[in-house]
Amino acid sequence: MQKILLLSLLFFLSFSLQAKKIALIIAVGDYPASTGWSPISSANDVPLIKSALIKQGFTEEDITILLNSQATRDGIINALERLNETIEPGDIVVIHYSGHGQQIADDNGEEIDDKDEALVPYDAFVRPSYNYSGQNHIRDDELGKLITNFRNKLGKDGQLVMLLDSCHSGSATRGGKARGGAATFAPEGWEPNEKKTKAGSDMLETAQIKPDAAPFVLFSGASANELNYEYEGVGSLSYAFNKAMTELGSDFTYRQLYNKMAATMNVISPNQTPTLEGNPDYKIFKGEYVKQEPYHEILSLLRPDVIKIQAGKLQGIFEGTTVAVLPAGTTGLDRSKILATGTVKLAKFNEANIVLDKALPGSNEKEYWVFVDEKTYGDINLQVYLDASVAEKSISKDLEQFLTENSLGSLVSDSLQSSVIITGDQNGYTLNATNGQLKVDAVEASRGTAALDDLKQKLFNYAQGQYLKDLQMQNPDYEFSFRLLPVSYDPVMETFGELMEPSAFADANGTFSVLPGEDHVVLEVTNESDRELYFSIIEINSKGEINPFMPNDQCTLNDNERKLAPGQTMVFKDCIFSFGPPFEKLMLKGFASPSPINFKSTVQTRGGVTAGTANPLESFLANTYVKTRGGTGAATSGKVDGYATEFLYQIVETKE
Repeated sequence: MQKILLLSLLFFLSFSLQAKKIALIIAVGDYPASTGWSPISSANDVPLIKSALIKQGFTEEDITILLNSQATRDGIINALERLNETIEPGDIVVIHYSGHGQQIADDNGEEIDDKDEALVPYDAFVRPSYNYSGQNHIRDDELGKLITNFRNKLGKDGQLVMLLDSCHSGSATRGGKARGGAATFAPEGWEPNEKKTKAGSDMLETAQIKPDAAPFVLFSGASANELNYEYEGVGSLSYAFNKAMTELGSDFTYRQLYNKMAATMNVISPNQTPTLEGNPDYKIFKGEYVKQEPYHEILSLLRPDVIKIQAGKLQGIFEGTTVAVLPAGTTGLDRSKILATGTVKLAKFNEANIVLDKALPGSNEKEYWVFVDEKTYGDINLQVYLDASVAEKSISKDLEQFLTENSLGSLVSDSLQSSVIITGDQNGYTLNATNGQLKVDAVEASRGTAALDDLKQKLFNYAQGQYLKDLQMQNPDYEFSFRLLPVSYDPVMETFGELMEPSAFADANGTFSVLPGEDHVVLEVTNESDRELYFSIIEINSKGEINPFMPNDQCTLNDNERKLAPGQTMVFKDCIFSFGPPFEKLMLKGFASPSPINFKSTVQTRGGVTAGTANPLESFLANTYVKTRGGTGAATSGKVDGYATEFLYQIVETKE
């Protein structure tokens, strides 16, 4: 009897000492008109963050939400102080802020650029007045002290994660809706030190940290000198976080999570650089994260045989996707437990309506989980806006016909709904990514009538590249990961030496950066699954142009040399990569499948494959070169099945 009591007591103690997961979500977008701030869509970020956290074991009662008028300066500070009173050593804490950000004149002489970074609560004003001097802004140094208090209390066994979906740049913009963008908040006549800038988000201010303080990671939507744009009515960082958390692979660290988020943001806002600061090489949630199960909860029963799920194009679910409904709590798609099957008939951004083959046995939606059976792949969908500077009226009709006939997208009348903006002048046309007006490509007017055809080809390249960058295939049977590893090089002896961790080439934002003619890397690939697999990697540049990366002309590895046994890691030391201009961000997109796969010939022939011999994934890639391909890849022979992942890097002129 005593042994039973002792075991029960030990169980109770171990359970009570288990780390809690606690979150504070702050979203302020409906600023009072009197503040001078424009409204933004911060409230839409809340369900994205909340759902991602709940799937990671956070409970409703441990997630606090401050929305709009609740998120005054006092409201935010009081919520942070209450949170600090609640936490215990070893807990995991997530703090998310969506709202405007602004640079503000430094008030203590600690900033080399004379500017503090600040969050903008509900009751903060956009510019100084006779009775407002910035007292309601929350400055970076004040935030730094609060962060320090959290870290010291959480201790070495805890974790603190912050996400700031705001920006602080005072630059002007012609692009999409930005969070921030107002001029520096400063008194009349104030002059900053324009010759000095700070890298990263510039929000990370260190105070007195104890030796055993908790590791801390800060994700920011943009670096200090950039604007942070919204995407489809949500914050770009919030969108990228939700998407990355649904695609978690094995053994994930915060650096790998950042790479996933950065890859997504490279698609939706190519000119924007999210930042990663703090201690990024710790395991997410201390390694206790839930690897995403491929299921979705039912949002509502529209009728007994029609359901709405809280997942849509955001999660890679498009019209035609087939699903299976199983009892809630089922660990996987066990076909012996299927209650009904169905097909997606309507896919929205974060919702989908599904028609089932038969009525569900009960009306309680919480009793069911929906598993994806077989995916379809969404249309290439480029939203093009013609700027008023494009004088030729005939171009509009011509481009609309081109986009429609080739299933590439459509023209839109509102620049905020666009993904690309075409401008024109006497020199020709310029293709710009909407968010930030990043120049993607240009067409010279001197090409005469061929200029429009050239513009169409560049539109197609960009559309195809963006589609492939965003493409997700997640069969866990073929999960793999890859990364570039820096390798030392002696230019005199022309010899390569020790391998280094990727962090050796990470810039202040956390992005892997290389110098032309100086830096060298090798490829490391790991099979994270328990099955044998084959892999191939392509490179997609900022224009959307695609090139083979592994294998390529200089590194012609055959199929067997790109075959990995279960759990195997290979470093391809015989293939040394170096780099050259232009200076840009590039994405490496890797694919794995159960049969040999090689995109080299497909890419080099722009879609040409040998009939009857190609892996279905090769045929699928080839199909994206066909402008009339439609959305599902139906012309591909064989089931398109495998795993896709990516690695983002940039070629730079200099390193700080």
